[in-house]
Amino acid sequence: MQITITPGAMRALEKDYMALRGVPGALLMEHAAQAVCGALERRIPGGRVLFVCGPGNNGGDGYAAARLWRAGGGEALVWELSAPAGGDAAMNRALALEAGVTILAPENALPPCDAAVDALFGTGLSRPVEGRAADIIRLLNESGLPVIAVDIPSGLCGETGRVLGEAVRAAETVTFHRLKLGLLLRDGPRCAGKLTVAPILIPAGFGTQEGLRCMEKADIARLLPPRPVDGHKGTFGRVVIFAGSLGMAGAAALCASAAIRAGAGLTTVLCRETILPMVQVLCPGAVCVPYTGAESAMRLLALADAAAVGCGLGQAEDALPALRAFRAASCPVVWDADALNLLARHDELLPLPENAVITPHPGEAARLLGSTAAEITDAPLESLQALREKCGCTVLLKGCRTLMTDGVHTAVNVQGTPALAKGGSGDVLTGLMVALLARRLPCTALETVQLAAMLHGLAGLRGAMKHGENCLTPMELAECIRLDAEMA
Repeated sequence: MQITITPGAMRALEKDYMALRGVPGALLMEHAAQAVCGALERRIPGGRVLFVCGPGNNGGDGYAAARLWRAGGGEALVWELSAPAGGDAAMNRALALEAGVTILAPENALPPCDAAVDALFGTGLSRPVEGRAADIIRLLNESGLPVIAVDIPSGLCGETGRVLGEAVRAAETVTFHRLKLGLLLRDGPRCAGKLTVAPILIPAGFGTQEGLRCMEKADIARLLPPRPVDGHKGTFGRVVIFAGSLGMAGAAALCASAAIRAGAGLTTVLCRETILPMVQVLCPGAVCVPYTGAESAMRLLALADAAAVGCGLGQAEDALPALRAFRAASCPVVWDADALNLLARHDELLPLPENAVITPHPGEAARLLGSTAAEITDAPLESLQALREKCGCTVLLKGCRTLMTDGVHTAVNVQGTPALAKGGSGDVLTGLMVALLARRLPCTALETVQLAAMLHGLAGLRGAMKHGENCLTPMELAECIRLDAEMA
């Protein structure tokens, strides 16, 4: 499990570590430079690289990386915005010159090279980028070269993820010790590219700075125990899903298919009788029961280990009695899609039980909060907390970097692909999540929700590799779900 950190907290952590252990800042800078060279070596072994350096410690990382790149047999050229006044950055500039690295003032066009390293500004930037620095960033963005950003793309606020005037659009960001918060919010994902977290000597567990929790693939084995050899359907959870309507029977089938694929022992779909035959054909592994009112929901919920409501449900008022039954259920319930839209119109049903989970996208979140989707995406953490306060349960706010909270801890998911930006992907996530909740895993509810989001993102990556980002279908996405740690 990784934990994000803010720029201010990272500076304090580095200062505390150096004071406690007597470690000079230049040694941390050397480790950072080695990580940058490692990223370059993976992309363009031995190539010609332009290192663009600013006057601060971020530039110092760039000078050190240029020296190491040249020492390793590559060709290094440095553009410097202005020479550093002193400290570790000035020392590394001098060492780069001694090693034969060419240092020049920026020109109006990039020299021929295979890649560029952005070491202009670090995480401490707080004002808009202007003048010559903005010109250099535009040249980098227009060059078509793979750009490796050092710690954070220059021009991106490390605290908020907002672009400050102009920002580098990197192919990869090599960030140090812990993920910086701004890489994950607002414009961060668009600017950062691939995220690589590199150690810089500081032990992973050093410091008490809290941040967003980010699950890793290594956590799967810890959270998902092997299925016991004497297990049966009841061992792996009974799932009830109330979903689908005329024209959206596929949503119910996708949700149920994902629940089965994610290991649920018995999956039952409660749906309107008009679509029952379609759902049964689309998902033959599920039991299908006609919805005849609240009583039909209550009978199923009495035996359920977890439930889900909303996928393709439609917003007809005849669903309200069932929604009241799902709200009264003792098992965890995942509320998605049209169930959230109905909650927004009937907020007398709020707050929900604490063991419930809501999974809105920005539009649904906006309806719940009486705002706009743009306001949700502009203030994602604030919106997440507002949803928690209003709904009283665990919240998963969908986005390029999905955010989650249980009111105590906040988490983020970094696994995913644009292939998931397609109708039906959310139905698959709901089915996957309700199956994991029904398993009663040895972890908190928030960790179960995190695990579902990560496995959903990994399925998307696997499906995009097989079918392409444009061509991956939601049913293929469900088929790409893997729960075995060595396969996920």
